[in-house]
Amino acid sequence: MIVSIDLVNQLTAAGGQAVPAAGDELGALTRILVFDAPSLAALGADDVPGFIALARVLREIFDDLRGDDVDAAADRLNTLLARSPAQPHLAKEEGRWRLHHHPVHAELVAMYMAICAEALARVVSAGDGDRLGTCQAPDCERVFVDVSKNASRRFCTTTCQNRVKVTAFRRRRGLTGAPPAE
Repeated sequence: MIVSIDLVNQLTAAGGQAVPAAGDELGALTRILVFDAPSLAALGADDVPGFIALARVLREIFDDLRGDDVDAAADRLNTLLARSPAQPHLAKEEGRWRLHHHPVHAELVAMYMAICAEALARVVSAGDGDRLGTCQAPDCERVFVDVSKNASRRFCTTTCQNRVKVTAFRRRRGLTGAPPAE
């Protein structure tokens, strides 16, 4: 799930466009995949376009859910699942058996397509699509998973939440945020 969110937040902007200022998509992918040494070792510059395309589709899914269009999100997820080489299997990692949702020798982008599609599909199929959120701060389009007890999260971070609250406070008080005149 976290990989899906990181791909969207680091490789796309609103509307599914690539982040224009990034210019370092390979560096972003390195930071995203740092948790998995084999994936990091397999990562190459030729994987960047595939990851950007995957991130754009994931962004569209979050956009559908923000608009309360679960049917459209499910259609996109079904398309991703159909395109992914999903072949669930058990793999032993650090002495523990773990369920993987991709073939053992899948190409890197295809493997992450299966991982991301399966993770988001589980959330939507559990009726928790509303927990996949997009920040409501006016200048932010980052996505997140709401793990709060009452599913009330509206912002990606407390930084965005605080900015919105300070702006609302200043508006109510008639303050512009400009420093006082000397």
